[in-house]
Amino acid sequence: MRCDICSVPSMEYHFGVPSCRACAAFFRRYVNSPKQLKECNCETDRAPCRFCRMEMCLKAGMMTSKVQKKRDNNPCRPTASAIDDSTKNNQLLQSNQLPLRSNDRISRAVGNYKALGKERKIVHGLAKLNPTKKVNFFEFTSIAVIDSQIVWKLLENTFFELKDLKDVDKINLFSNFYPKWTLFESAIMAFQRCDVRTFFAPNGKPAKQISKFYKDCMEGLRMKDAEILRIFEPYWNSYYGHVAYPLFELKFDQMEHMAILAMLLLDPGYANISEDCSEMCYELRKVIQRELKGYYLEKELPLERMLKAIEALILMEKADRWFVEEIYMCGVYNVSIDDTFRRMVMANKI
Repeated sequence: MRCDICSVPSMEYHFGVPSCRACAAFFRRYVNSPKQLKECNCETDRAPCRFCRMEMCLKAGMMTSKVQKKRDNNPCRPTASAIDDSTKNNQLLQSNQLPLRSNDRISRAVGNYKALGKERKIVHGLAKLNPTKKVNFFEFTSIAVIDSQIVWKLLENTFFELKDLKDVDKINLFSNFYPKWTLFESAIMAFQRCDVRTFFAPNGKPAKQISKFYKDCMEGLRMKDAEILRIFEPYWNSYYGHVAYPLFELKFDQMEHMAILAMLLLDPGYANISEDCSEMCYELRKVIQRELKGYYLEKELPLERMLKAIEALILMEKADRWFVEEIYMCGVYNVSIDDTFRRMVMANKI
């Protein structure tokens, strides 16, 4: 991970952005400085000047509201006027002028997700792949199983608490989460490419048309196209109509996508996880919800978007039920899929 301002190696988030200590220290000093430049001074100062460097920080996404105000080095006893100002302080607590709760977890997930994109190019050999090649269902599930390993790494790098779980809880928690995530991420890719009528594999490869998607990986006698459409097209229509299109209309940004990722994973209601794992999920989910609320306040976005995020979780629960049924029908009609992916989809979740 590199600093978003000066590009030197960085492994920490400061004021909402992956950045080095030097840029973070500059940002803090500038915000607390009473002498802030009003225009570029690069001609008389070294480039970039303080004004331009601050502009680079703001453009990268650093938030001034996360900087604590400079403390008085010689604090005195409270005076009567200070006590009278308690009303003003209470009013400030109702405003956005005080630093909001940190959203470091979600910000860290955003940074890790960007790193995931780079690692995918190596793991899946995307530079060598034919960009126009489309995948069938077996290829989709095989790609997903390979991709699951680097997705788990993303999760552990974001939620360090996962590393302390028992192996059985890690497996069950991820099995509950990952099939839903493959569907949700396909919708993210569709949104990014403005192509809602296409289903995408985790490596970004588009799916073949419905009949070929299933027929090309059928064992033995293959079904006719009309029969495939009769059996499987309703699942695609459900995905497009009740997942892809609604998510496209909600137009979530990266922070919201990663908050939803976290809440999809951290569901304390899964039936096959231990009480300790369920309690961890409950506590971490509360953290994510607080961070998301703080992010909306920070960006002056309506808090009603919290309800939209919850709506997305409900959509993915429905999509997961359809996915379970679709995988079952693949077994009935001899459509080959990766066995590891089949076990994750068919896990007893609730």
